[in-house]
Amino acid sequence: MNETNPTKESENMAKPKRIFYYDVLRALAIIGIVFCHVSVSYVSRDINSPNLYISVFFDCFRDFSIPIFVMLSGALLIGKKDTLVKFFKKRLSRLFIPFLFWVLIYIIFTSLFLNHGFNLDNAIKILFGTAGTLGVHFWFVWMIIIAYIGIFIINKIIQMQPFNIENFNRKFITILAILSVIYIGLSHYHLFNPYSPRLTYYISFLAYIIIGYFLAKCDFLESRINRKYLIIITTLLFIGSYLWYIFCFVVPRSHMVHQFVRLSYFNLLILFMSANAFLLFKYLSKTEKFIDMENNSLGKAFTLISNYSYGIYLAHYLILYCIKINLIRIINFTQGSSLIWIPVLVILTTVISLIILSILDRIPYLDKVTGKK
Repeated sequence: MNETNPTKESENMAKPKRIFYYDVLRALAIIGIVFCHVSVSYVSRDINSPNLYISVFFDCFRDFSIPIFVMLSGALLIGKKDTLVKFFKKRLSRLFIPFLFWVLIYIIFTSLFLNHGFNLDNAIKILFGTAGTLGVHFWFVWMIIIAYIGIFIINKIIQMQPFNIENFNRKFITILAILSVIYIGLSHYHLFNPYSPRLTYYISFLAYIIIGYFLAKCDFLESRINRKYLIIITTLLFIGSYLWYIFCFVVPRSHMVHQFVRLSYFNLLILFMSANAFLLFKYLSKTEKFIDMENNSLGKAFTLISNYSYGIYLAHYLILYCIKINLIRIINFTQGSSLIWIPVLVILTTVISLIILSILDRIPYLDKVTGKK
């Protein structure tokens, strides 16, 4: 006789259905971030070379990958009815437990192999994602924590339904989305500096949180334009804007000043690219081929990477470093073709990250540090 656990059953019933195009976007975004961290050394090498076009093409994946990551948080979490206790227990604990584990791993590794001993100042720098440390990418976690608190406040305002305004939720989010675009526009034209102080920089990403929710839930184009045309339009706009960014801005400017130049995340072109990428997959998600992909091997690969995306983000930088210091003993990949070696290192880093996280996921207690969704 099979016995069922009613608690487990109710949890499964309460669990919302995954949205596959979110998984695809999240998987592509984390791969884009790995591409960036792999290619940065090739960008430095190629700064005065025609090869800069190749290394920059890969490096600038981050310029829409980070915004997409943040927009997905908005699409998923705005509108959730969490209590304060549930919010801190469920949302923030899922961020903090894996984060603190990997911070500890990075500190131990740095102390043993780089600094020849524990250094409190360096440990604090790793914790807060300071440039020049192995934990440079940890800034993102602090930004997401600030963004989550902002989401909680927005959700509370939505739940309160002030002023008894009809369709308040939609109107409130629309106004916030417009204000977010204006905010990015002010930064674009240097009328506001979102980078100083650092807390302002983190809070500024709330603009992408709000825009992400708006694009996912309040898009009005689909009811007016044939989906096939929307797919073509968003594809052309995304590819066109990205190629213009690489060939007409980043590479020419970088060659001019002999150092890598890129736009900030709070720039209208970056917003335009990111929004078109998001909408492209939203429109594709309604097509028959995309729906069928969810259950094939490619779709399962996207879902797997998406599930471990947070863990990959936390672990990949150290894994990439270890791959490089060991691979250099066999082959001098640093002088090789960026067109070949950047994708090779990305695949190695992503696969090894997934293997390590999958192993940890099978160990009691350590399964909590994988960041698995």
